[in-house]
Amino acid sequence: MTLGSLRLSRDDPNAWRIAAVGLFVAATIVGVAIVVGGSAARAVSPVGAVLWVTSGVLLAWTLPEPRNQAAGWAAAVASGLVLGAIVRPAEIGAAAFAFSLAGMFVVFVAGDRSGGWGLLAPAIYLPVHLVIGIGRAMLTDSGVRTDPPPTAALVPLSMLLGAVVGGMVGAAVLRRRM
Repeated sequence: MTLGSLRLSRDDPNAWRIAAVGLFVAATIVGVAIVVGGSAARAVSPVGAVLWVTSGVLLAWTLPEPRNQAAGWAAAVASGLVLGAIVRPAEIGAAAFAFSLAGMFVVFVAGDRSGGWGLLAPAIYLPVHLVIGIGRAMLTDSGVRTDPPPTAALVPLSMLLGAVVGGMVGAAVLRRRM
């Protein structure tokens, strides 16, 4: 099965990389929106969020089937939920470290030799982070934070880079074992 003229399918071992590039483009858009701030950010940031979610869905659809698909999905969803609840968008080092561990964890649990499954953690993170932020704002009757610290612009990329590195390390270990 393919996705229209893009010819993306689970049978193509490299198709998931297109979705991964989409995640990096989305992270760059979100980072630029944070730097720009104000009304321009309110216009550009949703574009990044939609591209992030779309790329995440495409990633999930095109990733090669691992040894333990159900366990891999459980690990990815759990990682996205836990990271969405604890990772703050201002902590670059902590985000990179947490997402590298999550990426490695998902790859190990799934038995993924490509390393791509590690990107599911950040793909799931953003929707969870947004829901939690909106939920907190509604419960506390306060607004959503609109002026993040300047370092927050680099956090989306650090999350993805961490997940890629963790996924690659996990996949390399799995390939040596098998």
